[in-house]
Amino acid sequence: LSEQVIAHGRSYEDKLSVMYVSTCALAFSSRLPESIEQGLGVLANLGIELRGMGTSMEACVQETKDLLSIYTDDEILNTRQMIDPTMIMAMKFLGKIMLGMNQIMPASAPHVTQRIIQLSLLYGMSPVSPIGFVHLGSYTAKLGDISEGYHYVKLAHTLL
Repeated sequence: LSEQVIAHGRSYEDKLSVMYVSTCALAFSSRLPESIEQGLGVLANLGIELRGMGTSMEACVQETKDLLSIYTDDEILNTRQMIDPTMIMAMKFLGKIMLGMNQIMPASAPHVTQRIIQLSLLYGMSPVSPIGFVHLGSYTAKLGDISEGYHYVKLAHTLL
């Protein structure tokens, strides 16, 4: 049935929910590399490219913190809700591939975190947005700044 929806859907956006379920099914059946590759392909088709990100975790985390430095916590917490259905689906894909990447591609996972936060600030907060802030907090603490890492985790908790 899912193959028929993918083959005969009117638009790419019509097919996103089925492709998301397919991506999840691959992950749940211990086929993480295929799940991640499918998710990356869908995201690329939506204009969100994550392949070939070459910066280190440290550089990626610093870039993300620099992006956030122009916002106060209140501005982040009062960011509008995401309403674009395509971006909402993109965020779901980002959240799903984040889990697999942490297991088999840990060097790439900070780039997903960065993209979740960028899209949240640009298009509004979604249910996936706190995941980005939690992971940013984790990476920040891992790099030695436990206090700042905790700050991002508390921010994520408040976003829930």
